[in-house]
Amino acid sequence: MSDPEHLHQNIFCSIIDGVLLISSSLTIQESNLTVEDMFHRSRDSFIHRSLEELFPRQQHVLDKVRQVLTTGACYHDVEAQGMRHTPTSQFPVNLTLSPFLESDDSIQGVVVLIKNMSLIRELEERQRPAGHLNNLAAVAMGMAHEIRNPLGGIRGSAQLLRQEIKDSSHQEYLDVVVSEVDRIDRMVKRMMDLTRPLNLRMESTNIHEALEEILTLEKDTLTRKKGRFEQIYDPSLPPIEADEDQLKQVFLNLIKNAIEASRKGGKIQIVTRVSSGYAIKAASSPIPQQNIVVEIIDSGNGMDEPTQKKLFTPFYTTKTKGSGLGLAISLKIVEDHNGKIKITSEKGLGTTVQVFLPIRQR
Repeated sequence: MSDPEHLHQNIFCSIIDGVLLISSSLTIQESNLTVEDMFHRSRDSFIHRSLEELFPRQQHVLDKVRQVLTTGACYHDVEAQGMRHTPTSQFPVNLTLSPFLESDDSIQGVVVLIKNMSLIRELEERQRPAGHLNNLAAVAMGMAHEIRNPLGGIRGSAQLLRQEIKDSSHQEYLDVVVSEVDRIDRMVKRMMDLTRPLNLRMESTNIHEALEEILTLEKDTLTRKKGRFEQIYDPSLPPIEADEDQLKQVFLNLIKNAIEASRKGGKIQIVTRVSSGYAIKAASSPIPQQNIVVEIIDSGNGMDEPTQKKLFTPFYTTKTKGSGLGLAISLKIVEDHNGKIKITSEKGLGTTVQVFLPIRQR
């Protein structure tokens, strides 16, 4: 066992959140390595300088630090914006402030714990369109029966009329009526899928086996475009608790989208890993759950920002054929698993879809 001072230093350096020690004059006395990585700055650029170097023009942060110095109070969940200089940009953080006490219990400074909220905020922003599903639910369930009942009458009447009409060209028109009625009926059923709570059959699931089944099904489609899959799997990935059939529906939809988006001769990467930057606090679990991430990376034309913001909106689609419900349903399935979907894309550079799913609790 190392000496206490060395042990404390090792703990200080090993914490994955940023840690600052602030003096009574509001200057930064100490920091761990995470602060340098988080702010994209060397320690020498901010040590022994004002706390405002990292949190400029944020009086509420300085006021909270002064209150800790004066009263010894602790503050949790203080929202702030960190400032990076390379490139100049702000990023959201969550601060915890605690008094730094000497052996005689006198307050000598303030310990600031910094949690980078960038990924969490981005995921929350990406998932806001999911609110459309809640708005859609009340309308869809009420309309479903009102729509489907007359559809059945229209379909039956068209079939009977087709038997009576001898002109083949007129029969073709009635075939179109039946076909379109069936298409509307399928769409109504998919709308209802968005509103019904899923009856998930949760069991230990090997995500790699599920993915390989989907890739086997879609390999020929990608081969016809002279493309290929590249699997980059983390072999140590733990199992997840999931409804395997429902997740297969999600990944089948996402992989089909990637194939359609890819250029001829393009490559689609399927990457799995443990997420280090995002944890989910579910109501059923007293502690945040770590996640695996499945990334589907295509080599297509990508999308602009306005298009990305509409992707999960029901009935919005960029395809000439499609209902615009595939991504909305996929999002619902993943969220019912206490997971998240993140999509990042840039025009001309392809698209990356990340699916975050909780690791099975032992």
